Amino acid sequence: MSGSYFPKADVFNMIWPVPAAAGALAGTALFTLRPKGLTLLRRIGFMASALLIVLAFPYAQLRPHPDTLPPRSETGDALRLVTFNLWNLNRDPDAAITFLREGDFDLVFLQETGGALQYVPASLQDAYPHQVRCPWGATLISRLPVLDQGCDEYRTVPIAFMQIDFQGAPLRLTSTHFARPTRPDLYQYHRERLSALIAAQTEHSQILAGDFNTAEKGFSMRALTHALAPLRRVTHGLRTWPSKRLIPLPMLGIDHIWISDGLCASQTGAAPDAGSDHRPVFTLVERCEA
Repeated sequence: MSGSYFPKADVFNMIWPVPAAAGALAGTALFTLRPKGLTLLRRIGFMASALLIVLAFPYAQLRPHPDTLPPRSETGDALRLVTFNLWNLNRDPDAAITFLREGDFDLVFLQETGGALQYVPASLQDAYPHQVRCPWGATLISRLPVLDQGCDEYRTVPIAFMQIDFQGAPLRLTSTHFARPTRPDLYQYHRERLSALIAAQTEHSQILAGDFNTAEKGFSMRALTHALAPLRRVTHGLRTWPSKRLIPLPMLGIDHIWISDGLCASQTGAAPDAGSDHRPVFTLVERCEA
């Protein structure tokens, strides 16, 4: 609960399945090993274990998500897009490039394309001829013609934006990379600045995607959801970080896609490892009834 007042404490709300699992194991061990003189403690430990397992259900992937890309729209009525934090320390940039090239996406939202990875977007120029790269590695690349593009005019928030024509109407695209919640002042500034930028474009349909360094069930996510309204998040129950870093499977879903009214998303999922410590997140977006 202290996460509602102290952003750093809110991190626990995002990672608590790890200590919860440890508590469940400890309680189960107390019940199984049956140490003498600790009957009451064993019973309390067992009940605590059961309670923790029940509380963990909202965090579990209770419904399957695809890990293979959806088919392209043959009519062009749906956009196939992906958001991918390439990670400055990417252990296999060639795998990332291959994934993006073979993915044949319409739109690619990238983060951390600086340093040793700054060549990656350029290497995809033939497949994605329209590109904009902004400070802190926020990048957008597109195979579709672009009406407008740019960065945050103050260059204080990691965002790259494009505007394309989609089925006869403008569509605003924004790629972003938030600060970590362990830097609460900067995180709050990013949230407020992005909220203002989204609000300034409400006359257009919008897609926002990137690394938000915020997972489900935290107070930070609640504040972010409120700040980005009327955009709504379509990434639920996905685990994207860390990918093959310290542990074999991702634990947290911190990479997200948000869309505005009048757009619908389907077949949203997380792709297999592609060299980064983040998994790519993909979806199909089409226009629908508001």
